[in-house]
Amino acid sequence: MIQTWHTSMNYRKIPQAVADKLRPLEAYVYLALASKSDYETDESNVNEDTLAELTGLRRETISIYITKFDDEGIIKKTTERRKGSSGAFLFNHYILYTDNYSLISMDLLKEPIRRELIGFLVQLKLRCYNFTNLCQYSVRDLAETLVYTKSTVDRYLIEAEKLGYIKRDEDGIHLLNEDLFIVDEKSVYELVREYYPEVLTDVEIANHKILSSPHRW
Repeated sequence: MIQTWHTSMNYRKIPQAVADKLRPLEAYVYLALASKSDYETDESNVNEDTLAELTGLRRETISIYITKFDDEGIIKKTTERRKGSSGAFLFNHYILYTDNYSLISMDLLKEPIRRELIGFLVQLKLRCYNFTNLCQYSVRDLAETLVYTKSTVDRYLIEAEKLGYIKRDEDGIHLLNEDLFIVDEKSVYELVREYYPEVLTDVEIANHKILSSPHRW
């Protein structure tokens, strides 16, 4: 089956909770849900059948994962009954929470690798230092921050390294593709807004972007 991913912008904000609380396949499904959300409002009306088709998973599995996302406070799901030409149906609406996020390209969903590895790479990005693609956790420490074992983490790292998505050296674990794992310039805006709000211009506040200017601070 050929999967098609439609986005109005090619990245989404993925929150730290996706690494804190989910397993790799669940993280993959969250990324698929995010791909069907509005990049400005972080809201989605996608139905579970569509997510099942896109991910190649059973609808029942999607439903279980969506319920978990809601229970864990990663999304807020609301359901209402609506009437259509063929009768009543249930309509789901999702708000995706984006606290403490990293930006990830939706092109990651197109990579020719297994779904669980995609989910793991999302979680690895979320364990990198802010504004970088460098993770300095040891395998043991990384496993302690995730919900699966050290041996499982090690297997994913070996697979990701073999396929060219990461490299490891004395500095740590490096994600290699900044087109997929985005070093977010907008996060600089968020940092300045938090610590140095007085230096922001009205234009920067309106655009959520730091304009190039020497000797700003």
